[in-house]
Amino acid sequence: MEAKYEIAERPAQRITGRLWEGTFVEAADGAIHRLIAEAQEHRRRNYPTDRSALIGLAWDITPDAFRYLVGYAGEDHKTFNEPEHLDLPAMRFVTTMHRPEDGDVFVQYRKMFDWIDAAGYAPDSSRLHYREEYEAGFISPAASSLRMMVPIR
Repeated sequence: MEAKYEIAERPAQRITGRLWEGTFVEAADGAIHRLIAEAQEHRRRNYPTDRSALIGLAWDITPDAFRYLVGYAGEDHKTFNEPEHLDLPAMRFVTTMHRPEDGDVFVQYRKMFDWIDAAGYAPDSSRLHYREEYEAGFISPAASSLRMMVPIR
């Protein structure tokens, strides 16, 4: 099934979470998934009825490595010990849902960048390179859906 791309707005918001830095190889070996699972478990324990989306923000720092902030919108000191904060302005994104049957997330991102170029938009990496939103209960891209987002000008 061909991906459907849309333009989405996100309001100015503070994302509170935990910052990870590492290589794409470490991420592929599960580092990000462990961080997501830990954040979801803490959230479930502290806010058992909350179904807020977990947010992942990524910045490439070298061709082989990146930073990733996993967190929730708002100020939250119960979910994370020594939380990190990132204040984002209102932003526009190209977005699509990635479902387990869609295959490799990185392949999907390449297709998104091709669509962005063909549609006459330009990526805006001045604040971040990618935003991902995970529904409560997310396990992995092979087992759960996630919203993939690329900031645009």
